[in-house]
Amino acid sequence: MLYLLAVEEGGHGGGHGIDPMEAANPANWQSGVWALGIFLVLVVVLKKFAWGPIVAGLDAREERINASLEKAAEIEEATRKLAETNQQLLDEARREAQGIIAESRDAAAAAANEISAKAQAEIEAQRDRVKRELALEAEKVKADLRAGAVELTLMAAGKLIGKSLTAEDQRRLAEEALADAESVARN
Repeated sequence: MLYLLAVEEGGHGGGHGIDPMEAANPANWQSGVWALGIFLVLVVVLKKFAWGPIVAGLDAREERINASLEKAAEIEEATRKLAETNQQLLDEARREAQGIIAESRDAAAAAANEISAKAQAEIEAQRDRVKRELALEAEKVKADLRAGAVELTLMAAGKLIGKSLTAEDQRRLAEEALADAESVARN
C-alpha cells in the first residue's frame, strides 16, 4: 500500500517520494518490517481462529467420510452375505420341494398299487364267491333233477308194472335211474 502511495506522489525516482526499489532506504525497511509483522499477526490470528476450525472441520469431515465408507463396506458385506444366505435357502427350498414332489409321486404310485391290489383281491374274492354260488346252484339243480328223474322213473315204473312198489324197490330203481342219468350227463 505504501508502494502505491509513493508511486502516486511522484513516480519512480521523482525526488519527493520513496522509491520502493531502493533497498537502502530506511522507509523501505520500515515498511517491510511492518508488512512482516502484520503478516505474522495475520498468520497467528488465522491459525488460532480460522485454520484450527477449518482443519478441525476437515478432519471431522474426513472421519465422517471414512465412517461412511466403512459403513458402506459393512453394508455391502452384509448384503453379499444376505444374498448368499438367500441363495442357499432358495436352493434348499428347491431341493425340499423336489423331495416332496418325489415323495408325493411315490406315495401316489404306492396308493395306486395298493388300490389296484385291493381291487384285484376283491375281484378274485367275488369271482370265488360267484364260483361257489354257481357250484351250489349247480348242485341244487342236479339234486332237483335227480329228484325229478327219480319221481318220473318211479311213476313210469309204477305204471308199467301196474302195482305199487315198496320203499326198497323205489330206492333201488331210483339209484339205477340216477346212475343212468349221471352216465348220460358225463357223455
